[in-house]
Amino acid sequence: MAISSSAGASGGSTTTSPIPFTVTFSENVTGFSAAGVTVSNGSVGTVSGSGTTYTFNVTPTAAGLVTVNVPANVAQDQAGNGNTAASQFSITYAPITFTTWTGNVSSDWFTAGNWTAGVPTSTLDAIIPTGAPRYPLIAAGTASAKNLTINSGTSLTQTGGTLDLRGDLTNNSTFTATGGTVALGSTALANILGSSNTRFYNLTIGVSGAQSSTSASTSVQRLLTLNGNLATNGNPLTLLSSASGDALVYNNGGVVTGAATVQRYIDPSLNPGLGYRHYSAPVSNTTVADLTTSGFTPVVNPTYNTSPTPTLERPFPTVYGYDQSRLSLTNSSALFDKGFFSPNALSDPLVVGQGYTVNIGASELVDFMGTLNNGSLTLNLASNRSTYNNDGGWQLLGNPYPSPLDYSLVATTDRQGLDAAIYVFGSTAQYQGQYRSYVNGIGGNPVLPSGQGFFTRVSSGQASGSLTFRNSQRLTSPNGTTFQRTTETRPLVKLTLKGTSGTATDDAYVYFQNGATDGFDAQYDAVKLPNTSGLNLSTSITGQQLAIDGRAELGTSQRVVPLAVGVPASGTYTFTAAQLLNLTNVPVYLRDLQSGAVIDLAQQSTYQFTVTNATTLITGRFELVFSPQQALATVSAALAQQVALYPNPATKQAFVELPVSLGRQAVTATLLDAVGREARTVVLPAQGAAPHQLDLTELPTGIYMLRLSTSAGVVVKKLVVE
Repeated sequence: MAISSSAGASGGSTTTSPIPFTVTFSENVTGFSAAGVTVSNGSVGTVSGSGTTYTFNVTPTAAGLVTVNVPANVAQDQAGNGNTAASQFSITYAPITFTTWTGNVSSDWFTAGNWTAGVPTSTLDAIIPTGAPRYPLIAAGTASAKNLTINSGTSLTQTGGTLDLRGDLTNNSTFTATGGTVALGSTALANILGSSNTRFYNLTIGVSGAQSSTSASTSVQRLLTLNGNLATNGNPLTLLSSASGDALVYNNGGVVTGAATVQRYIDPSLNPGLGYRHYSAPVSNTTVADLTTSGFTPVVNPTYNTSPTPTLERPFPTVYGYDQSRLSLTNSSALFDKGFFSPNALSDPLVVGQGYTVNIGASELVDFMGTLNNGSLTLNLASNRSTYNNDGGWQLLGNPYPSPLDYSLVATTDRQGLDAAIYVFGSTAQYQGQYRSYVNGIGGNPVLPSGQGFFTRVSSGQASGSLTFRNSQRLTSPNGTTFQRTTETRPLVKLTLKGTSGTATDDAYVYFQNGATDGFDAQYDAVKLPNTSGLNLSTSITGQQLAIDGRAELGTSQRVVPLAVGVPASGTYTFTAAQLLNLTNVPVYLRDLQSGAVIDLAQQSTYQFTVTNATTLITGRFELVFSPQQALATVSAALAQQVALYPNPATKQAFVELPVSLGRQAVTATLLDAVGREARTVVLPAQGAAPHQLDLTELPTGIYMLRLSTSAGVVVKKLVVE
C-alpha cells in the first residue's frame, strides 16, 4: 500500500491547507477509517472511498513538517487479513502569509486579479509594492488584511467603506483618505508604523488597542472611536479642524494615553479679520502660550488687571478670562466689562472648563496640545448677584472635551443654581460681535463645538452654583449638518431686526409655555447680552431685556409684549417675522406707537421704520400684541398721524383730537400700562373734530398706551403720565 498527495511529493512542501491525501491498497479492503491514520502537526478529516482507494484531508496545526502514517492491520481484505504498514509520508506546510498588489486589472481592492494570491483576508498580509501600473482604491464595503504595508513610491486611496486590519499598518508612502473608516486593534494590539504621515478620515481602535510606533504624524479628520486605548508613545497625534469639518473623539471604553493636539478652525463667514473669539481648552496640562499660531502670539499684561484705566494700558492684552468678583473694582470700564482680566503670564494654565476670549485673526489655526479631557468635570461657581444683580453672576465657561457638547443634554441636576440659558459670542469685526442665546429648546444651536467658550449665569438669589459636564452630553458622531430639533408645539414668534445695509441681524423670541410667567424665569428665559455691533432687539420686562422670553400660556385675553430696540446709527431698519408657529387662531400684531401703524404679521411679515436718534435704547415704541379673541383693524399711518394727544407728558388730564372722518361715531378709548394691563376705559362721544378730555387722576406715573377703537380701526398713541 502507498500514501500520496496531490499537494506534492513526500519530502516536498506545500502552501495548501487542508492537504489532500490518498491511500492506495494492493487489493480491496474494508474497515479503513480516520482512526487508522496517525498524523503529526495536523488533524485528520473524514475518510471516504472503498475498495483499493481511500481519500482524506489533513489540516495542519501550524506551519512546518506534517507527517502521515497508516500502520499495519487497520484494514482487512476479503479473507480477513490485515494490511501491511505504509511508508511514512512527510510534507512541509509553508502557508501563504501575504498577497502582493499587482494592479493588473484595475484599481479595485476587491478584484482578485489585482493580487498575487487573491484578495487579502484577515489572516493574509497585504503589500503594495513600487512599480504597479495602478494603485488600490477602497470606495465601499469592508476590505480586510492582517498587516498592511504601503511601500515607498506607492499609494492607497480610501473614499468610503472600512479597512479592517487585524495587525499593523505600515505607511512608507501616501495614504489618502477622503471618507471611510480604518479599524485597528480588534483582535490584537496594533502598531501604526512607517516613515510617512498617516491621515485617517475615521479611525476606530478596537478593544485590544493600538499604539503609534513612528515619529511620523498620525491625524484624524472626523471621528476617532476608542473602544480600546490608543497610545501615542510621545509621537504626534492630531485631531484636525478645517472648513470642511472637525475631528472628534468618542471615548467608548478607551482613551488616548499620552499627549495629543486638537486644532480649532475659525469660521470667517461673519468676520474674516481680527476679532474676539471665545475658546476653551479641550486638553489639560496646557498654557496660554498654546494659543500661539504661525501668525499670532498672545499678549498678556497683568497691569491691566489693577489699572484705573484698563483700556489705556499698553501692551493691550489679546487674551482674557472672566471673573465676576472683579465687579467691585474702581476703574473706567463698564460694570460688566470689569470682569475681564488678563492672564499674568503666557505660562499661566488654561483652566479646564473655563472660557477665554482671544482677539485673533480668522486665518489663524489654533491648536491645543495636552492630555485629551474625558469623563465628568464639576465647576463650582461663585456669584455676587446679591450686590450686582443686573451684572453679577456671569461665568465665561467652555466645552472641555475634544468633541462637540450638546447643552440641551445638560440635566437640571447638573446645573445647580444656574440659569438654563447659554450665550455664545460670534465676532463680526475686531471689536464687535453678536451673542447667540439658547434656552429650553428655543434660540440658537445648543451644540457647542470642541474648543468653544460660552457665557452662563448663576441665578438671582443664589450665592453660588455648579455645572457638571459629562460624557453623556457629548456628540459621538460628526456634527456636520444643521441641528435637528423635534417639531415645535409651543406658540412662538421669532422677530428679526436688520438694517438696510450690511448683513447683520438680531433676533428676539417670544413663546408661551405652561409653567412660565410673564416675569423672568431662570428655566425659560434668556436675558439680553447687548451685541457690541450696536444692533439689538429684545423684549422688555421690569428692569431688564430678554433675548428669549418665555411667557405664561395664552388664554382668551389680549397679551402685549413690549420691545426694546437698539441700532448703531440713524437710518431705516426692518422687522421680519421669521417664525410664527402654532398661532393659527391667534392674530399677532407688531404695533408702532410712534407712527400708529399696526401690522398683522401673518398677513405682512415685514415692517420698515426709521430711527432718527440712535444714541439710546428705544423703548415704549414697539410692541407685539397677541389678540386671541378678535383681530385688530388697522388705521392707515397717514390717518393715524392726524390724531392728536396733548399735553404729553400730562399730569391730571389730556386731550384727544380726532379728524372729522374718525369723530363721526363714538370711540372707545383704553389706557394700557407698560405691561399691557387695562388701566382705564372711557367712551368718547361722536363730536367731530372737537377735543375730548381724558381724566388721568389717580393714575400712577409711567408710560401708557392709549388705544382708540375707531370706525376705521385701531389707533395707538403713547402717553406719559407724570
